[in-house]
Amino acid sequence: MLNNIGGSTIAEAKERLSHHEVLGWIAYRQKYGTLDRNRRLERHFAILTHLTSRVAGGKAELNDYMLYSQQAQVVISLEQAVEAWS
Repeated sequence: MLNNIGGSTIAEAKERLSHHEVLGWIAYRQKYGTLDRNRRLERHFAILTHLTSRVAGGKAELNDYMLYSQQAQVVISLEQAVEAWS
């Protein structure tokens, strides 16, 4: 499981975590974002770079500095997905 919350496998997490604990982790993620350290570091460095760029007169957006997150945002239509999977 992600960051060993509840155990190292999904089966262990289902066995060890109560419904209340799962809701607590969901609320935590909604408030603070992902638990993935790499993405959190990427976001922090992107914010610093973005602020530095803006002070210097740059026009780039925050997401321009978050390459790892941009790769995860690939969106395809339902028809394209069906074609790819068949």
